[in-house]
Amino acid sequence: MRRFAITVDVDGIALYHRIHGLQEPAGDADAAWAVGVPRFLDLFEAWGVRGTFFAVAQDLERPEARRVAEELVARGHELASHSYSHPYDLIHRNAVELEAELARAEPVLEAIRGAPVAGFRAPGYNISAPLRALLVARGYTYDSSVFPCPPYYAARAGVIGALRLVGRRSQSIVGNVGDAFTRTTPWVRPEGLVDLPISVLPGVRFPLIGTSLTLLGASLITAMAPALRSLDFANVELHAIDLLDDLDVPLPALRRAQPDLRVPWRTKLAAFDALLRALAPGAECRTLEEHAVAMRAVRH
Repeated sequence: MRRFAITVDVDGIALYHRIHGLQEPAGDADAAWAVGVPRFLDLFEAWGVRGTFFAVAQDLERPEARRVAEELVARGHELASHSYSHPYDLIHRNAVELEAELARAEPVLEAIRGAPVAGFRAPGYNISAPLRALLVARGYTYDSSVFPCPPYYAARAGVIGALRLVGRRSQSIVGNVGDAFTRTTPWVRPEGLVDLPISVLPGVRFPLIGTSLTLLGASLITAMAPALRSLDFANVELHAIDLLDDLDVPLPALRRAQPDLRVPWRTKLAAFDALLRALAPGAECRTLEEHAVAMRAVRH
């Protein structure tokens, strides 16, 4: 049977300002948690699927965000770690800082999950051998950081370079370009950590992420249904901002830098609805934790 997972990275609006070298907005309100996540919860409920939400644990120290996180867990979704504070250069930090990002996040997430954290996705998809070794040592079941998509790395390098030319500094980094060319299928590493790469279509390595799916739109996603169904396992990565628009985030500078905010959120919702319509028939949708546990069981 085909298998798939829908994951949502809940990156706060301030993180997008850091990517684009913009001054961060004032205040604690964040539409990613307040508006984006509830819209995804409604979409998933309509399709009867359970997703995995990668949370920046620092955000969950705010009562409003914590309440939404508690609701998603109550609805049967997985809450996983996206680090404590989402430093884009995490892989360049020393061992003490690496461990602190994991260790500070875990009690925040575990208090809401009611169980130890099982999964991790690195900020900016930037994973390293030392960081992976820490995941093993701290008892994580899986990592879903690898994004085997060469066009994405090229685009990111281009954006970082273009910002430098106009005097703005992105906090994003190019990262380990080798990951762009690594294996695209899930596997269990010798040390037991399950590796669940973000999915790309075979051959062209077209990325199954929110930005590219939004650009395609509902009609083209419907047309590519046979290609989507050719995947034995699909790990689709979305972001909370993918169901927001400029009415939800009325920040002109970010709107200019983040083109997808100009797309009405209902238009993007239609694209993700088409995605689920293409993937769901005859397939098993589980959280990444459930997929990883099943893969470990088969291995043993």
